[in-house]
Amino acid sequence: MVGTKLTIIVDSNIAEFWTGGLYFGGTYRDYGVLSARDYNDITLDWEGSHFEAAGDKARVQAVQDIVNSGFDLYSYDSAVAGDWFILDYNATNIGICKVDFYDYSLSWDYPVYSHVFSHVRTRDFNQDTKVDFTDFALLALYWLETGCSDPDWCAGTDLNTDGTVDRNDLTFFADFWLERTE
Repeated sequence: MVGTKLTIIVDSNIAEFWTGGLYFGGTYRDYGVLSARDYNDITLDWEGSHFEAAGDKARVQAVQDIVNSGFDLYSYDSAVAGDWFILDYNATNIGICKVDFYDYSLSWDYPVYSHVFSHVRTRDFNQDTKVDFTDFALLALYWLETGCSDPDWCAGTDLNTDGTVDRNDLTFFADFWLERTE
């Protein structure tokens, strides 16, 4: 759901040096944002995005070019098994988004895994990070309203964008009842 924020943790059951990355490729960058934590201008490292288990000289570096954007992840020889890295993901637009996970010891060109997210219109109409009775009240306010159109779609309550707030929209709304976006 647009507005949803997720945390991605990279963990390992090995205790050795490792390099890899998490990236968006091509148009997928239009649907989500991948971010790291606590950038240090002196070390040029996102220090808040690696845990102690990744080793005492672990690093997280932002990389962006015309094809990809994301982060390179580097553990260190002193790494131990456990949680190594943490990045944040935010769904920003309706559509499909893919975040690719690379293990550079296997391939620099092909991901070993891809996380695919399908973003739908938000049900959190008042943007308070939860889908609850306040949002239901907004849906009720527009109930059976016709003539909903782009870009507002009756304050977002016409979830299937057919021009009318009806039982189909209520069904779509109920699918995310009590969900949180953070």
